[in-house]
Amino acid sequence: MAQKGFTLLEMVIAMVLLAAMLSMAWGGLSFALKAWDIGEEKGHRTADWRLTQNFLRRELSELFPMRFKDATTLKFAFDGQPRRLRFVSSRPAGLAAGGLSLVGLEVESAAGGEGRFIMRRAQPDDDAVDFAPLDKAEPTVLLKGVDSIEFSYFGGENDLTEPKWTGEWTFPGRIPQLVRMVVKDRDGQVQGDFIARTFLAEEAGCLENAFQRGCRPRRPNP
Repeated sequence: MAQKGFTLLEMVIAMVLLAAMLSMAWGGLSFALKAWDIGEEKGHRTADWRLTQNFLRRELSELFPMRFKDATTLKFAFDGQPRRLRFVSSRPAGLAAGGLSLVGLEVESAAGGEGRFIMRRAQPDDDAVDFAPLDKAEPTVLLKGVDSIEFSYFGGENDLTEPKWTGEWTFPGRIPQLVRMVVKDRDGQVQGDFIARTFLAEEAGCLENAFQRGCRPRRPNP
């Protein structure tokens, strides 16, 4: 009695079909894993951006109108550039420090060419004339994977001038009403775009009006 079985050709065809099915299954699994990783990364970026927005809104809500010591002109300590923003906050530069703090926001390149949106804080002295102390301050990373930051400012030269948006703040005797920030990644895609209103704060313990020249940064008790 003849025994029934598979021919060599049938075995080869079955193995080819099985290999194709496994390959398709592995491809689908790899695609699903990559999609998961991309979605998770986007979720982390969105969460980081929201935290950064909330942080910056709080900082700009406590902006302090400190004047640099310049006897020739009224000059507030506010430097609004297209790629960098520097101002004075009523929040101290550290937990153990008191008084005001200089704040700087910009993008710098890290190892591997990845851009980082960073913040620097430093304490001003009584004779502060610029933001030089920020150059020596250690950076704090707010966002990673950033290619560029674009700042713009809304305001006018005086109360009689119609306010408008500008890419650079050129009025030393005024502080803008609004600050806009657009964050782009290395592909040129917009990661985030937000507008914050500036609120001028008075420093706790300052006995004089915030706009008077004699109101100096408060020092911690020795």
